[in-house]
Amino acid sequence: MKWFLFIAFSFLIGYISISPETYIGKWQITGGSIIEIYRDGDTFYGKIYKRAENPLSNFNGLDNKNPIKELQGRPLVGMNILENLSFKDGVLSGGTIYNADSGKSYIVKVWIDSEDINICYIRAYKSILFKTFTAKRVIQ
Repeated sequence: MKWFLFIAFSFLIGYISISPETYIGKWQITGGSIIEIYRDGDTFYGKIYKRAENPLSNFNGLDNKNPIKELQGRPLVGMNILENLSFKDGVLSGGTIYNADSGKSYIVKVWIDSEDINICYIRAYKSILFKTFTAKRVIQ
């Protein structure tokens, strides 16, 4: 019985509680861009805080690939790319992510690493296909 209690206690100690506030802050994506996740009421958003040093496209810093002509001149820095996310069971989901390199939006899911709250994963879905990005919390 003592071993069972020891194992159960060890499991509880190792469990990281993920609250909605855990997501708020700046996250650097592999590649160098920084996204700032923020909350407005019960909805979460993410905006481009800083672009990568060597971007793949949109070298002038504008939303050139946007299919809406009127939006092609807007600056990327400060623009929301994560929209309408809701927190449920420790995960942000139900929203979209905008890929400024292609001008397309995708369904998105964001979750915190279960062993390190300073790492999160951003997964963009296109039908049954997906791509996952790793991001590290920017600690200031």
